[in-house]
Amino acid sequence: MEQGSSEHGQWDNADGTALTAQLLAGLGQYAVVFLDLEGRIRGWNEACHFITGFTASDVLGRPVSLLFTPEDIARGLDTHELNTARRLGLAEDERWHLRKAGSRFWASGKTMLLVNEGRPHGFAKIFRDATHLKLRMDWLENEGRSLRRERGDREVFLATIAHELRNPLQPMNTATQLLTHPSGQARQDQAVRIIQRQLGFIERLVEDLIDMTRVSQGKMNMAYRTVQLQRLLQEGIESLRDAAATRNIALTSVLPDVPIDVEVDPGRLHQVIVNLLNNAVKFTPADGKVTVLANADESHFMVKVQDTGQGIAPALQSSIFEMFTQAEPADTRRGQGLGIGLALVKQIVSLHHGSVEVRSEGVGKGSEFLVRIPLTRPGGSTLPAEGDPEVP
Repeated sequence: MEQGSSEHGQWDNADGTALTAQLLAGLGQYAVVFLDLEGRIRGWNEACHFITGFTASDVLGRPVSLLFTPEDIARGLDTHELNTARRLGLAEDERWHLRKAGSRFWASGKTMLLVNEGRPHGFAKIFRDATHLKLRMDWLENEGRSLRRERGDREVFLATIAHELRNPLQPMNTATQLLTHPSGQARQDQAVRIIQRQLGFIERLVEDLIDMTRVSQGKMNMAYRTVQLQRLLQEGIESLRDAAATRNIALTSVLPDVPIDVEVDPGRLHQVIVNLLNNAVKFTPADGKVTVLANADESHFMVKVQDTGQGIAPALQSSIFEMFTQAEPADTRRGQGLGIGLALVKQIVSLHHGSVEVRSEGVGKGSEFLVRIPLTRPGGSTLPAEGDPEVP
């Protein structure tokens, strides 16, 4: 039997001709491994060395399983590949293989049964390094999943926006009928309150959507002023008073007797308070209770909103401040909604260099949201008090 060789490759020419050598030279970047019927390596071309780092002297006589990953060996895929080629004549495979240094590459190729005069006498395993294609394919698959997820988010967004905007229509329609067929001043006043309340809901929803767009584009500006914390909290509480009263929810507060001056963006902090209270009222059943508490230490002020509502499942608490969280399946028991309010709360608090966290012992056990923000603007200068002229 003639034998050919080079510095890093070696093979047997079974038919005594140069055909095998020509074949190997023509394959170029393809690695070619000749195996005996037991799967031991008998031939190794230069492309094998280039791809794997093994030289011919490293591998000749050793089982081809040295190329397989430990997990594939544990699954028996090294022997399965040869058995498939033995039964069918050809086995096509794509899998991770090992280099001499221990790193991995994605091998794409096939293993063929070699037959001489009608009798099998070994195998030829031909493969190439397709790691770049594998990584590209994985990237494309991830992009596809991301696009599908974004499309799903958009569909949820549009469906939920439609749902959110439809909710006020029935009360407003009822109020319109009351105004169209007046039956006393009290009924008319009731109708006006209904319309005002529902318009306020729509206005908050639209403003929250606009602000989340600003946040995503990095365009939310902060206008710091020195204001009294208690006054801001009372304004937020009063804005939800009617909504709470409609459901017979007690809305109370426990605030410090001594005025607390804070340097914040009053409008943005008002959004935080209103969104937390709106969330509490929304998920608290009739005859429940929502409480606002505030305090301060040497460096920060704290605002806590507690409710006796539906509570939050442990699995949901880690994502409660993300958009679309409230649009999760019904078993979360957080109702229907985009979750814009809480997502906006987190962003505004972060812009104030503060933190917000949620606590709940579980479904049906109420919830508590705690906001902690510096008393003064970090790194800022003294700001005008509420009512003073704006700083240019």
